[in-house]
Amino acid sequence: MKSWLKYLALGLVAYLIFLIVSFPASQAYFLVENTLNEKKIPIKMYTISGSVWSGKVSRVTYNGKPFNNLVWEVLPWRIFTGQLAVAVKYNNRDSSAQFVAVRNLMGSTSLRNVRANMSAQEILSLAQIPAVKLGGHFTLNLAQLNLEDNKLDSVKGRLVWSGAESMFPQKLVLGDLFADMSTANDGTINVKLGDGGGPLQLSGKLTLTPDGRYDLSTQMSSREGRQSFLGQSLGFVGRYNRQGKVEFKRSGKLSEFNFLVK
Repeated sequence: MKSWLKYLALGLVAYLIFLIVSFPASQAYFLVENTLNEKKIPIKMYTISGSVWSGKVSRVTYNGKPFNNLVWEVLPWRIFTGQLAVAVKYNNRDSSAQFVAVRNLMGSTSLRNVRANMSAQEILSLAQIPAVKLGGHFTLNLAQLNLEDNKLDSVKGRLVWSGAESMFPQKLVLGDLFADMSTANDGTINVKLGDGGGPLQLSGKLTLTPDGRYDLSTQMSSREGRQSFLGQSLGFVGRYNRQGKVEFKRSGKLSEFNFLVK
C-alpha cells in the first residue's frame, strides 16, 4: 500500500473515532426513544448533556421513579480486551449508586464494584410491590454480578438492611440484618443470613440453583425474650424448637414469586 493510502486510512479511522466520541448524547437518546416506547420500557431522560462517550442526565425516570444527576463515562482501555465498559453513578437526596457496567463480545453482562443505597420503601415502590410495608435502608456492596441471557449467573458481595422494620400489620423493629452472597463452582448461589446484634437474632442460609430453585432455612428469636411482642410475632412464622428458636424452612421455584413484581 502506498504511503499516502496508509495516511488516508489512518485519517479515516481517526475521524470515525472522533465522530463516535463527540456524538451528542441527546441525539443518541432521540434515536432510541421510539424504540424504548415501542418495547414499553418505562425510561425517560431529561436535560441531557455531553456525548455518548461521557455525559450527564439531570433526571432519569423509571416507572415514574426519578434518579437525579446520572453521570456516565466509557472506559476506553476495556475496548482492547473485547469489552464495552461504562462507569455510571447517580445521586438522589435519599439514595445513590455507582458501578461499572460491562458488556463483552460473547454477549454476557456484568456489574462490578457496585456501591448502592436506597430506602426499603423506595425499593418496594420501584418494584411495584404496594402491599408490603417496610422501614429501614438497604446498602449493597458487590464485587461483581454476572448475567447470562438476562438471568443471574453469579454474584459476590453483601447486602445490609439497616434499621430494618416491618410496618404491616403492626410495626416490628428488627435491627440490622445482612446477607453475604457468593457463588459455588457449580453455579449455585449461596446466601448467608445474619444480624448485627439488634432485636432480631437471625441465622440462616439461602441457596439458589442455576435451574431456578431455592432452598431457605433460618432460625430466629427475639433478644428481648419469647414473650416480647417480637417474640410472640415470630411464633406466627414457625414453631419454637427446644433451643428457643423459631425455625422456618421453605423450598421451591423462584417463579412462585413472579406475582410480587409486575
